[in-house]
Amino acid sequence: MNRESESRRVQMKVARLFQYRVLLVTALALGLVVTLFGNAGAQMIDPSLRPDLHRALTARQEPAIEGKPSGRANAYVPARRERLSATRFDPSASTRSEGPSSRPAALPARVVNVPATASILPGTPLFQVLHTSQLSLNSSAGTDEQFVDPNGDLIADERTTFDSAGGSFDIAVGRSGARYEVYSATLNNTLVGVLVVALDTNGDYRIDSSSTFNLRTDFNMPSAAAVVTGTSKAGREFVIVSSSGFFNSADPSDPNNEPSPGIVLLVRDSNTGGFDASRSRELVRVGDNRLFNANALALLPNNDLLVADFHSDELRIIRDTDSDGMPDTLSTTPYYSYNFSNDAPLDIAVNSHGVVFSNSAGNNIVMLALYDDNGDAMADRDEVCVTGLSIDNNLFLHGLAVDAMGNVYVIEDAAGPADGPGGNGGTPRIDAFPDKKQDGFLSAGSIFTHADDAVSLALSGLEFGALPPNKSDDAQFFVVQHYRDFLNREPDPAGLAFWSNQITSCGNNAPCVEIKRVNVSAAFFLSIEFQETGYLVYRFYKAAYGNIPGAPVPVRFDEFLPDTQEIGQGIVVGAGNWQTQLETNKQTFAAQFVARSRFSNAYPSSLAPAQFVDTLFANAGVTPSATERTAAIDEFGGAGTSVDAAARARALRRIAENSTLAQQETNRAFVLMQYFGYLQRNPNDPPDADFSGYNFWLSKLNQFNGNFIDAEMVKAFITSGEYRHRFGP
Repeated sequence: MNRESESRRVQMKVARLFQYRVLLVTALALGLVVTLFGNAGAQMIDPSLRPDLHRALTARQEPAIEGKPSGRANAYVPARRERLSATRFDPSASTRSEGPSSRPAALPARVVNVPATASILPGTPLFQVLHTSQLSLNSSAGTDEQFVDPNGDLIADERTTFDSAGGSFDIAVGRSGARYEVYSATLNNTLVGVLVVALDTNGDYRIDSSSTFNLRTDFNMPSAAAVVTGTSKAGREFVIVSSSGFFNSADPSDPNNEPSPGIVLLVRDSNTGGFDASRSRELVRVGDNRLFNANALALLPNNDLLVADFHSDELRIIRDTDSDGMPDTLSTTPYYSYNFSNDAPLDIAVNSHGVVFSNSAGNNIVMLALYDDNGDAMADRDEVCVTGLSIDNNLFLHGLAVDAMGNVYVIEDAAGPADGPGGNGGTPRIDAFPDKKQDGFLSAGSIFTHADDAVSLALSGLEFGALPPNKSDDAQFFVVQHYRDFLNREPDPAGLAFWSNQITSCGNNAPCVEIKRVNVSAAFFLSIEFQETGYLVYRFYKAAYGNIPGAPVPVRFDEFLPDTQEIGQGIVVGAGNWQTQLETNKQTFAAQFVARSRFSNAYPSSLAPAQFVDTLFANAGVTPSATERTAAIDEFGGAGTSVDAAARARALRRIAENSTLAQQETNRAFVLMQYFGYLQRNPNDPPDADFSGYNFWLSKLNQFNGNFIDAEMVKAFITSGEYRHRFGP
């Protein structure tokens, strides 16, 4: 089919979605809105278009096994079938390496906490609100629930029901605040995928209006298993829905069997509230056998789309090949092929650093963290980050999500006692695991919340609201802020253009952008301008006083900042007579430094020049050559005391500019400047309580011989929540 006819076909389908919405508006005018307990419920053309939980509970998919036919005609064949019969051995014994040490993988909690009772406070941003669905195991009833943990202990304290007449299998929350809910229904013996667009127009965390779309009519989708939402580079909100592709290999005539899954991308039209036909597209067509399952979706930081194919034991990827910020082309090469059949991906989630989390189904199952080590936009390895999970085998009922701080949330025992013969049968609950560095090293979990009733209710779908844009993600803002944080000035036009282009030249290549941001950031510390200003100030304090008592650093932030601003006043390396200005600034700064009472008290004027100089070298931790020592002493011209202030300034500067001192303090200063520049605080200021963080990064930088890329130090700071929260959520 040519591109023009394909475009017309998709536009006609999206037009039908718009017509469907018009019918809903008409229904609203006629008063056909369901209300329960005084809250508006989801509007529906047909009241029977409800989640078919019975159908969902039978969707137990098995991973592909070599030599065992799937039963589906012309089915997709996994890229690496030879390993699918193997299972992971003793996952509970898994450990993770962490620098020179290792530690066990995290374990879920088993202590049930008191359920949240307070309502969500007005003004709470949606990116702090965890959305999930609670479904009745005995009827078509369900609710959409929201939880907030305001004190950060990973236990829900606040709760508001978004839709008391809702219920869905998966949910996504757009930057606009729209909730996108999907589920599978059965209408007149026909399998139907359903998308609900639900709106809270007054910010009270309760539904006010909604539109319901039959995806079978429009895209031939017999189910709706997963949904994600994102924002394109042009600022347009889009939503992506997949059907499950469930197929019972033991019974090819099972009425719940589906064709291979389809995936559709719909772009919101801000003018109509519907979808934009010209920009929406089918990413994968139902029945084309390019996937076997599409039971979970997740967007990478660059908006490439990951697709969990449980039966194939693979993660597939739909890439954004035209750089518009929306995925468009399914790669024939899997993003990752798992090594064991009991790692088959039931659900997936991604943190802001691009670490991918996945879990399979079973009792005592693991959660994995996947890493792209070589920057080729493909996962290279997996590491066990959680063991001992109890995950129901169900293509529809599951949940995995990551919040803005990197904490990971997973639904255990989603269907409770309805998990079928031999199922896990535990209480449906949501576990939360901290990941402070957002590196996939999870800590022991807690039970965030659980179903209201362990016998009659199921949980499914997890999602936080979308983060608003963070200004530091913009290349130009990122560079401008580095000029302010490290050089204490506004950027010169040439410098701003050069460093911004280093990042923007990567286009939509996320690994390229990541490494360029790291290199650009480090370049400010390594620049001549900083080395001759900020780093020189550091060395003045080191030579004058050594390290602060009880601390591994010589200077505090409130001392460093004004002195660096003073010595760098009017300096733009490469512009005008910058070298002359820098020399003048250094002389002035040195004279003022030795005139301070702290310096005078530490170095009485009665000291002999040799005593004065030897003390400075000792504080600096430098053993000078005879020539270096003599040159510093000679600044006093043979005087018997060190009373001459100008000579003091010259001698101190000689030692501060000593090449040995500069070399041996580079790594220490580099780490300290991560705190001073990025976090604008001392290493032991809150949220830290001591210098353990500083010592950790210094040890790591030394381990890699000062290679900040291999040590991942700069990357860790510029992607940390503390740094990013300076400029947005």
